[in-house]
Amino acid sequence: MWRWGSLRFGVRIKTVGLATVGWSMPSALGVDIPVAKKLVRRMGEVEYRVYVPGSSFKGALRSAASRIAEAYSFTSCGFIDPEMINEAHRLRGVCHVCRLFGYPSGGAGGLVSVSDFELKDDDERSLPIRLTRTKLEDASLKVEEGALYTSEHIPPDIEFKGFIEINFEKDEATSVAETDMLGLVLLSLAELRLGRFGRRSLIDIRIEDSEEIEKRLSGTKWSSLLNDLRRWIWTGTT
Repeated sequence: MWRWGSLRFGVRIKTVGLATVGWSMPSALGVDIPVAKKLVRRMGEVEYRVYVPGSSFKGALRSAASRIAEAYSFTSCGFIDPEMINEAHRLRGVCHVCRLFGYPSGGAGGLVSVSDFELKDDDERSLPIRLTRTKLEDASLKVEEGALYTSEHIPPDIEFKGFIEINFEKDEATSVAETDMLGLVLLSLAELRLGRFGRRSLIDIRIEDSEEIEKRLSGTKWSSLLNDLRRWIWTGTT
């Protein structure tokens, strides 16, 4: 059994170009594809404020882990359908990606928890930008006559802050060392900032409050990756 305890560290994300993290209330706001917002109280008034749901970030992080797992000698069943996941696990055992992020069987929530990401700075720059575009026909990829849709986008260089917590005590059996499973989380973060997030959006990622991770990974092959994740990588970010 693992007896490594829980580990929590801060994560900052920054939009690179226009970004959309979808929401499920288009009719209420008159927008076909709105960005995620939550109600907050400010100066005695209630308003909507953009944020990044932790569930969206965790889902994207899981997908990133699946893409790179086998290249670094980890396992990933590669499925999203519950029946196919269960069958793959029955044949080959629970994969490392599902062990970290959970899977829809027996209430397996995984070792990784992700908070919502709130705006780092409360300023006017974070107000969403609305764009109206024409729709394309699925079959021909030509413009669909008379069809328009409106989408919201978070402006570039907007920062959000949240945290990731890993509770290693939830796991009872693995063939991979605890440090390597933490390494898989770091690899997933590195992959996510090189891929797409939300609706074809791009984000940069930076780890904060990482002293405890540094101690646990000291002298391992993951130390250099941790150092890379402590700084922004995209040109023009600060």
